[in-house]
Amino acid sequence: MNDTAILERRLNRLRLGRDTGSRPPADLDLEPPWAALARSAEARAERLARVLGGTWVRGVGGGHVRIEPASIALPIDRDRSAGLPDHPGPEVPLICLDTETTGLATGAGTLAFLVGLGWWDGDAFRQVQLLLPDQAGEAGFLEALAALLPSNGWLVTYNGRSFDWPLLVTRFRLNRRMPPVLAGHLDLLPFVRRVFRHRMSDARLKTVEAELLGERRGHDIEGWEIPGRYLEMLRGGPVEPIAEVVRHNHEDVRSLARLMAHSERHLGAAADRRSAPAGDLFGLARAYRRTRRDNDALDCLDAALEGPPRPAAGYASGSTRPSWSTILTQRADTTGPDVASPARLEMIVERARLLRRLGRHREALEAWRDVAHAGGPDAALAWIEVAKCLEHREQDPAGALGACAAADRLAQHSRLLGRPLRAVEADLGRRRLRLSRRVRHRVIRRPGSAAAPASGTL
Repeated sequence: MNDTAILERRLNRLRLGRDTGSRPPADLDLEPPWAALARSAEARAERLARVLGGTWVRGVGGGHVRIEPASIALPIDRDRSAGLPDHPGPEVPLICLDTETTGLATGAGTLAFLVGLGWWDGDAFRQVQLLLPDQAGEAGFLEALAALLPSNGWLVTYNGRSFDWPLLVTRFRLNRRMPPVLAGHLDLLPFVRRVFRHRMSDARLKTVEAELLGERRGHDIEGWEIPGRYLEMLRGGPVEPIAEVVRHNHEDVRSLARLMAHSERHLGAAADRRSAPAGDLFGLARAYRRTRRDNDALDCLDAALEGPPRPAAGYASGSTRPSWSTILTQRADTTGPDVASPARLEMIVERARLLRRLGRHREALEAWRDVAHAGGPDAALAWIEVAKCLEHREQDPAGALGACAAADRLAQHSRLLGRPLRAVEADLGRRRLRLSRRVRHRVIRRPGSAAAPASGTL
């Protein structure tokens, strides 16, 4: 049979079927494949809502499960909190935010499937969690999230500036939506690292809860388990394991609020800082200095170095405060570093730099002298700073030259030990030459004087 005959037979069969009105069997399911998937996703969402005690919310761009945990009493004084470095003013709404994701990257392949939010309503702390049952509903999930973020509010996160918020911004853009515009972002991780890290084993939020806030979660899911539980659910697994993920997220958001309240309560006012550990105050001083709040930084260092008042000689009521050299060499602070320890000397150095920046040069000179006489790795640098103050502020080149000599002795000793102080040696070479000329010039201008006046005592 040739090709023409084959084609003719096929056309006859088609005509016969049309003329006899043959139809497919009535029980043949012509439902598109996505309809079954949609029914499965909705059933999963309803099961999640029942298990988690939430509400299945249907939206135009897709649905989500909304969970509202019970509010807790967690008062915070926003006026005091606003005094901490990088914290917003008392009138700014604070929105604590934490996400649970399918990975640790912020690119297109990572999905934020659970977002926990928390905010203050008077003294009560309220929370809402949004859970995405299926990726197809992400657009509606993001719209619901955007509706909960006020444009004049500040986010409060833990490493959220580097991870949580950039990931959410990416998800908004992938869904062709503009990310919400917020007034600011307070990431508490850098604050914890600067202020509290010195007395914790690490800076993870769970460690902050246990070692700083004194809170214990008990049994809690590990972070590495979370993506697998969600992906297993999407593949048809049970929804019950997601309950632990939601509980973990709920505790993370609540810990952000507790950390804010703890910082306000212990560090928000100058009077309260007197009982804070010296290491906390040193870290807080550096945070203040980074934001150019030098007076606040100096207050923190003064409190850290003086420690809590006690009825000892020189500290009795009505007596004058002892010199910083006395504090450095005689007083032990039970909440901070030991006397003359490297950390304590580092505080004195920081205090001297702040005094110089504030224009309190006489006090800065005394502080540098304290460090220089105490010895240690900063002594040579301290003698150079003493020389600078004597030369430029006190107009005492002879005293400055003596300070350079003391720094030179320390530099030579360090070189003999195999630890040359090259920067100190380079500075001394130029400085001693200039000071020697100034001293000789003074002697020439004052005939009859045997030597330059040694007004700068070291």
